[in-house]
Amino acid sequence: MAAPSEPTPGITEEQAKQCSVTFRSICIGAALVPITCMWVIQCEILWYSGQPTTVSLMPHVVFVLFLLTLFNLAVGRLLPGSELNPGELLTIYVMLTVGSVVTGHDSLQILVPSLVHGTWGPESEVGWSTSFVPHLPRWALVTDMEVVEGFYEGGQSMYTAKVLKAWAVPVLWWSSFVFALVGSLFLINTLLRKQWTENEKLSYPIVQIPLMMATKTKSLFRSKLLWYGFALAAAIDLYNGLATFYPILEPIPIVHIDNLATHLTERPWNAIGTTWFSLYPFAIGVCFFLPVDLAFSCWFFFIFWKAQRVLVSAFGWQLPGLPFVNDQTGGGYLALCLVALWVSRRYLKELFRHVFFLSKEPRDESDEALPSRVSVLLLVLCVLYLALFMHWLGMVWWIIPLFLLIYFAIAIAIARMRAELGPPAHDLHYGGPDQMLPKFFGTQNLGKSTLVALSLMWFFNRAYRGHAIAPSLEGYKIAQQTRMSARRMLLAMVIALAISTFGGFWAMLHIGYKYGAEASILGPARHFG
Repeated sequence: MAAPSEPTPGITEEQAKQCSVTFRSICIGAALVPITCMWVIQCEILWYSGQPTTVSLMPHVVFVLFLLTLFNLAVGRLLPGSELNPGELLTIYVMLTVGSVVTGHDSLQILVPSLVHGTWGPESEVGWSTSFVPHLPRWALVTDMEVVEGFYEGGQSMYTAKVLKAWAVPVLWWSSFVFALVGSLFLINTLLRKQWTENEKLSYPIVQIPLMMATKTKSLFRSKLLWYGFALAAAIDLYNGLATFYPILEPIPIVHIDNLATHLTERPWNAIGTTWFSLYPFAIGVCFFLPVDLAFSCWFFFIFWKAQRVLVSAFGWQLPGLPFVNDQTGGGYLALCLVALWVSRRYLKELFRHVFFLSKEPRDESDEALPSRVSVLLLVLCVLYLALFMHWLGMVWWIIPLFLLIYFAIAIAIARMRAELGPPAHDLHYGGPDQMLPKFFGTQNLGKSTLVALSLMWFFNRAYRGHAIAPSLEGYKIAQQTRMSARRMLLAMVIALAISTFGGFWAMLHIGYKYGAEASILGPARHFG
């Protein structure tokens, strides 16, 4: 039998016994997920501001947890025994993080415009009609021009029979794809969790703040240092907000203080590109939890890549894309995956032997969300469905395993980074399999139908900031720290995934038909398409 998990520091044995994923907490989380979806879409698409889903510790979810803890304290005073226990608060937190990444800036916000631009785009883009429209998978897109026009022009309601009917089939198809994709990430985490959480005892820095808020609420809110830090950051933000509306006020420079590129105007130094000096209070705070080697890497490799650009200019090299920063980053993520798997090789070997009945030794899986054999079986089914879906979109069979292999390798690297290092953000713009494979094999060898299918995969490969693999792994860590059922936590996350998939589509369409994706007010919506 495995040794019992230790509760998080500061949580009492009595609290640990009370922590649980309850029906009540799942219902509250399920009710808040659609509201969070609309909040995220309003913020990141309508206002194009803040982009809360692009950072590891999502501020809007922390804010909701903060409000819930305050409300919980009041309930505890008025109706002792009726308040939510720490496990319930953390269950809601995990559900909202899952819902946010599914709806986020690097997910459904890109997919929805992609489903209509194939119909809208040919009117304005040269060569689009003759080259690529014949290869579009019509069953997966919205092709009714009147319905598409309403999304781009706005001033309409999505709640009409014509609009709902036109969107119903594509939404159902793509919802099944998203469910299988994110579900496969959940299952990968069920297989890696024990090694990283219990055997290696990785620190999971990102979850420390919500854990502290839920389990040490009273002592945390009594901390003078907490309120001093809060007051400092809030005062700067409030003052700068007022300065936006009242030009007489001089804003306090913290973001985009100065751009080094404006001072380096001659070759080769002008190749350095945009280089802002900023002082983000949230980043300074989160960096407190970072290991020293990661904090070093954050600034060292930024300067290292800038130096590469200058050296390329100094030597006069004209190769397009040099020094291939995005490609280097993608290679770095793949290397991190290989390192993580190599470190876990003994565990993975034992897991393999158990799954395929090659080991006679019993394996205790009482703390796991699912038995490992069930996880592997479900993972295989999810991957097969993803492969079939991509083939139906037009992707040739031989490229699909490579695409999925690269994507899952990047996902595992992100999960490892979040578990071990807790970076404030993790980005990989234009470095995923949809970019790697055409560069490696050449676009002519892939064919137009494959290129179209790859472009429809862009919505979860454009960048890797709000990645769905991280919240589920951290959800398992929270369950382990508070001695909650990992299986119930998985159930809560699956419910959040299902609700947020449809909630994300609903929020995007509601905003699109009301304001119009063609309008500049909607920020990146047309660009994503």
